[in-house]
Amino acid sequence: SSSSPYSTSLSLAMGQSNSSVFRPSARRGSRTPSPTSPADTAAQRPAPTGPTRAVNPLPAPTGTQLGLQYLCKSAGSTGLLSIVAPQTPVDSESNAQRAPIDLTLVIDRSGSMGTGKLAMVKRSITFILSQLNSGDRLALVSYDTNVRTDFELTACTEQEKVGMGAEVAAIRAGSATNLSGALQAGLQLQQKTTPDDVRNSVRSVFLLTDGLANAGLKTTPEIVKLVADAREQNSSVVVHTFGFGDDHNAEMLDAVAKAGGGEYMYVEKDENLGDSFAEALGGLASVVAQSISLTVSQPGGMARPRTQFPVVADGDGWRVDISDLYAEERRDVLVVMTEGVAKLRYYSIISSEWVNCELACTPRELTSDEAAAVDLSVAREATAAAMLQANEDAASGRLAEARQNLQGALAQAQAVDDCEDIRRLQLDLGECLDTLQTPADYQSKGSKKLKWMGGGHGKQRSRGTECAYTNSVQRSMKSAASAM
Repeated sequence: SSSSPYSTSLSLAMGQSNSSVFRPSARRGSRTPSPTSPADTAAQRPAPTGPTRAVNPLPAPTGTQLGLQYLCKSAGSTGLLSIVAPQTPVDSESNAQRAPIDLTLVIDRSGSMGTGKLAMVKRSITFILSQLNSGDRLALVSYDTNVRTDFELTACTEQEKVGMGAEVAAIRAGSATNLSGALQAGLQLQQKTTPDDVRNSVRSVFLLTDGLANAGLKTTPEIVKLVADAREQNSSVVVHTFGFGDDHNAEMLDAVAKAGGGEYMYVEKDENLGDSFAEALGGLASVVAQSISLTVSQPGGMARPRTQFPVVADGDGWRVDISDLYAEERRDVLVVMTEGVAKLRYYSIISSEWVNCELACTPRELTSDEAAAVDLSVAREATAAAMLQANEDAASGRLAEARQNLQGALAQAQAVDDCEDIRRLQLDLGECLDTLQTPADYQSKGSKKLKWMGGGHGKQRSRGTECAYTNSVQRSMKSAASAM
């Protein structure tokens, strides 16, 4: 309806034009990839319970493309740019329409994994195998002091799954932790081409460890460079990291995940591993867009946008780079401008094409729900920034300053109108405060939770916990994992 407050924003998702709001690029439907497109690098590509109130005024698009909206009540005040992914485009029963996956598992089998942890890992891999189909490919690298490629990327046919399952069952715990060598092997498997040079459009590495890198490359900068170099060759491969228990190096795993365009998952308890793997796999199974860039500008320049995503200067404005979007997800970026333009560019997994569009960013009177959406995003960004800053303070021995940062963000969240998302921010801030009582608390729990939760809220992506960022495919995967 033309009277709907969403009509101009949703018209972007539906591929329609409204000249007063956005102007799709003339090349929107072009299937000719740019020199740096994923089509080049990927070879031949075709919370808590209780009453809630809607605070996301831009619903998920009903088409196949992303929706874009700008909310700002007056020139010079904080505005909200939102990118919203469409509803899940797959049949959850058959997975018939989802993009095929190339997944490499890099699994720690050092002595500290023992029999209990390793048994949990094996069950989780068995679950992953059960969820992949013949269009997907799986590889496995396991490591202690020595790195072993248990099997290379292999189509997940029923016959091949039998052999892969036998390889998984044969894994035994060994000695030290050559994490860097294993990660490099896993990345190389993703780079390796077949005789037909066929690679799937969704490609990822899952790295799991319960300890510290004590063989091969050992420092964070060395290992991060290894990942960054691989991503320069192929930016479509996303690296997710899983830290098992309280003895791993969260700072390193978080940095590796950032360099790999992925997420760091803190697996606090053995029984949480299945959920973490299932949720990450559900994310891969629902990727709808990759290589997303949001450029915002106004004549004369503007302040840097507030977001946890990478931001680079771009003419009179800034470019925000986002690795990918899963179905039903949204990304909110806070900006301050008088009147400007937002440009969105991404590769659509659903329609196998590059999409370019523009949105005029003009202040207007907001509804109560729209104003609440801005307030929520401000509180969310403040929460993420406070958690990450608190981690830096605590790592330097400044526990009092770390607690003060979180308490300030908590007060800000408490000042926002109550809703389920706000209560989740408050609960997570309280949980992080509990890990900052003593240096020992911080080392064992806080150093992990602050990175884990801060990154999750900053990127609006679930990291192994049920929350507003979890989509329906991830929930379905987690339910299936629990039933095994």
